[in-house]
Amino acid sequence: MQKINKMISAKLCRLLSFLHEADEEFEKIAQKIKDKNIKMSIRGIVLETRQYKRELNSQLQSLRVKEIKSIDIIRGLNTDGVLNNHLNNKIISDKEIVELCCKSEANFEKAYRNVLNEYFPFNTLRNLLIYQLNGIKCAFMQLKLLRSAQWV
Repeated sequence: MQKINKMISAKLCRLLSFLHEADEEFEKIAQKIKDKNIKMSIRGIVLETRQYKRELNSQLQSLRVKEIKSIDIIRGLNTDGVLNNHLNNKIISDKEIVELCCKSEANFEKAYRNVLNEYFPFNTLRNLLIYQLNGIKCAFMQLKLLRSAQWV
């Protein structure tokens, strides 16, 4: 089996950490939402993120990549969080929460592109990451469509 580059390993671990952080933040957000449809849409993003986190973790285990728990790796993440901690103990409307969620799509894109822009010879892993990125974009598209339908 081909050994995976340390830089790629670190980027994959960062992506895994990002997905874990996103899962937690979006779960907290879903609990604050009052509108049932929006809550379900955000929970859809949570479910996608959890599934993708499990898939990536499984791939890393099969490639024998040990999770890097270095402070330097964690610092490589957006330390403000997926949603830049806009929701910390603030009372904001569902509309504002949805706007922040929609804007956070760029953070997902950046996290995935950070890995996908590197060359690595593992086509199945690359295809998995592309599939996941497209799935996340689709989940956000659903949220944006719901947003546009509700607040025209």
